[in-house]
Amino acid sequence: MIEKNIFVLWNHRNILEDNHPLLVNGVHNLKKLNPDWKFHIITPQDMKRDIFFLVSEEEYKLIIQQNIPSISDFWRAIKLYEKGGVYMDIDRFCNIPLSEILEPGIKWVLPTMRDYDFSHDIMITASRNPVMKLTADLYLERLKEGIYSQYFLGPQTYMHAITKTLFGTMINTDPGKEIFDKMREEIANYPFIKLYREEPPNDMILYRGEEGHLVEEYKRDFYKKEKVKHWTGEW
Repeated sequence: MIEKNIFVLWNHRNILEDNHPLLVNGVHNLKKLNPDWKFHIITPQDMKRDIFFLVSEEEYKLIIQQNIPSISDFWRAIKLYEKGGVYMDIDRFCNIPLSEILEPGIKWVLPTMRDYDFSHDIMITASRNPVMKLTADLYLERLKEGIYSQYFLGPQTYMHAITKTLFGTMINTDPGKEIFDKMREEIANYPFIKLYREEPPNDMILYRGEEGHLVEEYKRDFYKKEKVKHWTGEW
């Protein structure tokens, strides 16, 4: 039901030859554990090329003025809407094959980050998911309104698209445990959606273990090696 595509984004394509521990414990395992899935390493140039053919000239100019992480917020939504599959950020660990979490009839795996929001750095869905289309549409609409906050255009917009589609109203991130539990109860009525409550760092949708705390250390080291600044600007 979910197309066997895996999309990972980085500045270049040689991450599978790089033995940095962040990659070995993350995207290397993701590829190794899912040999029957098509693995796509996407560069910023790939993203911009894809977007160029999907939006108007005016919209394209607006989008590419944003930084690469923000551009990817739009790209991952529209790519998964078109192709379906898995998008995962490069800074996640993985030791669980997709076959272990996918069941017959499941069209959308929807992890939540504790009771704060729906996990935005990993998306697993069949193509033509209306939430992905609405995410991309809201991103564009908000850019045109002059909203450039990466958090708002990314995780917040994704949360808005999910809640608007499933519940008919937009609910902000961090709504409180009581509201999130009610949302989970309602989502459980959809047989094609699989929920998972992520509890970082050691209990994630594609990782269970005792070394999840190393992700942050490895990520900072890898970004430093690659001379990449974190999207928050903090390091």
